[in-house]
Amino acid sequence: MKAAVFRGVRKIDITDVPKPEPDANEVLVKVKYCGICGSDVGSYKTGTYEEGLVIGHEFSGEIVKLGQGVAGWKLGDRIVGNGVRPCGRCYFCHHNRPSLCDNVQMCGVSFDGAFAEFVKVPSDILYRIPDSVSDEEATLVDPLSNCIHAVRHSALQLGDRVLIVGAGPIGLLMLQCVKLAGASAVYVSEVSDKRRGMAEKLGATASYDPSRENLYVKMDEVTAGRGPDVLFECAGTPHTLREAVTLVRKGGQVFVISICEEHVEADFMTPVLNELDIRGSYCGYEEYPQAIDMIAKKRVDVKSLISDVIPLDHLVEKGFEVLAKPRTEAVKIIAKIS
Repeated sequence: MKAAVFRGVRKIDITDVPKPEPDANEVLVKVKYCGICGSDVGSYKTGTYEEGLVIGHEFSGEIVKLGQGVAGWKLGDRIVGNGVRPCGRCYFCHHNRPSLCDNVQMCGVSFDGAFAEFVKVPSDILYRIPDSVSDEEATLVDPLSNCIHAVRHSALQLGDRVLIVGAGPIGLLMLQCVKLAGASAVYVSEVSDKRRGMAEKLGATASYDPSRENLYVKMDEVTAGRGPDVLFECAGTPHTLREAVTLVRKGGQVFVISICEEHVEADFMTPVLNELDIRGSYCGYEEYPQAIDMIAKKRVDVKSLISDVIPLDHLVEKGFEVLAKPRTEAVKIIAKIS
């Protein structure tokens, strides 16, 4: 079968690999679509995935074979697979923190993933796709679950003013989630004209280009000198991470949901003097059912975020290379596999 195999920094081969066979308690899935995650792009640029790995974890597909012992599933079921599989035995699993599991398994990260015609996955990470959700939309379940998880673990309160830094897929999903959670105003910082325009269509109170406008002055103006209550950092660059602590109000929260694989020199004086809360969030696990439900009920618009659908053969030049550009205008690129 055809699959995308990671070979190192900026090198992914679309090549033939053996078709997998499901072991006990696994299913074989015929992949329909798979989305390019920001963490995939980061690993593409830095080489952090293991060489020889079939990448891809934001996928939708159809069950075509059941392994021994699989119950509750049948051939033809439309599914998405959770990006996280905790062990259920470690300290963090026993303390209801599965996203911090010491022995976590992740499709397309720790075992072969779904930029492939077929993928085998444990049956206990599967969720049914409702009839009201398309296979394309289902690829956004994973990033949406991450955003729901972040909002739940943040300090956001009803009526708070929020600044979102970065309007990629995560930033645009965060925008919609914080509005649903009761934010009274949501400001967005983004250098891409297209992404800023999308943020405004999705309900941003205002959007700003930080390369042309002084974001500190703008926040001062719209918050009467106080600053936003919560800042969600969704860009993942050293510059935006350094700047975040200067933009949030005294006693506010900087919530980092992005992944920056570069070294960041940090200012620790401002967080101390302003008594800031700085917190991070890695991924959603328990939030998958809620993410599916929100898409099914159209409470969150994920379809508008899909800027391009490309064939697997063009995954690198029309997908990863496009998203790796510093000022890309693309938002969410997904690959049509079958």
